Amino acid sequence: MRENETMEKARHLFYEHLVNRGLKESTIKRKGQELKRLLRFLESRGKGDPRDVTAGDIEEYFLMLKSSGYSQSTLITAHSTTGDLFYALYRHEMILDNPMELTDIYIKEKAGIRVVLSEEETERLLDSIEARTGFGLRDRALFELMYVSGIRIGETVSLDVQDIDFSLDEVMIRQGKGRKDRIVPLGQVCRKFMWKWIKEARAWFLKTNIHDDGALFLNRMGSRLSAGLVRYRLKHYVNLAGIEKEGVSPHSLRHSCATHLLMNGADIRYVQELLGHDSLETTVVYTRQIIEGLKKVHRMYHPRENELYREEI
Repeated sequence: MRENETMEKARHLFYEHLVNRGLKESTIKRKGQELKRLLRFLESRGKGDPRDVTAGDIEEYFLMLKSSGYSQSTLITAHSTTGDLFYALYRHEMILDNPMELTDIYIKEKAGIRVVLSEEETERLLDSIEARTGFGLRDRALFELMYVSGIRIGETVSLDVQDIDFSLDEVMIRQGKGRKDRIVPLGQVCRKFMWKWIKEARAWFLKTNIHDDGALFLNRMGSRLSAGLVRYRLKHYVNLAGIEKEGVSPHSLRHSCATHLLMNGADIRYVQELLGHDSLETTVVYTRQIIEGLKKVHRMYHPRENELYREEI
């Protein structure tokens, strides 16, 4: 297949993937513009064929975007677009390995904005993870844990098997932020997937690594899972679930956990303890976000606030 034919096929698979996800036309158009920028960069590096692209090329691309002063919103869209492209190529076997899986790119959320998933979006996200394979079972246990307990990504990848206590349905977080230990609940749904991961699938990942250091979550080489790969896997499932919010990251599961607990009546001091916040003021931020949401709904639906009501003073 000639180079231009290869690139045309890559573009076709990219757009087909976006359409199959049910994305809005405006979203597809925006991602298409980002794809053009990415392909121009790759061609400038002599990588006109996407099959030749390495993780290093992708990391160089994002270093270029950051150094050129592109906005955070553009970086987030560029990241999701790059993920869409190589996921589509990998799924249709145009490439043998997905270079995005080997990168450690992290695009932070927009300053001051906490990206929170709704309860329906969270359920859709978790249910999109097919737990019948070893990788799917690992990812389901991983993201169920992050959502049910609100633990940080660094705390998650640092967990060892011995930190899971099935008899008490507890997880020991050792030396979390601030170098403090704390205990968080495992939860009944997460417990089911965690048990199956540890008892049925984890050993398979160790076939390529005879040295077992006790890490809870492993990559395909049998080594401890990296934060970069966790971010990439989450992005994959966000796309799979058809969630169009930009900036969804592993930290969004922590934000969602706290927000959903408070919305359903949890005591704020319990949430503070769960998240490991030193100050209650840090946890209060979540209540502020809920209040802003309530005010928005109030303006939309209260008869004294919405546009249907008119009163001359």
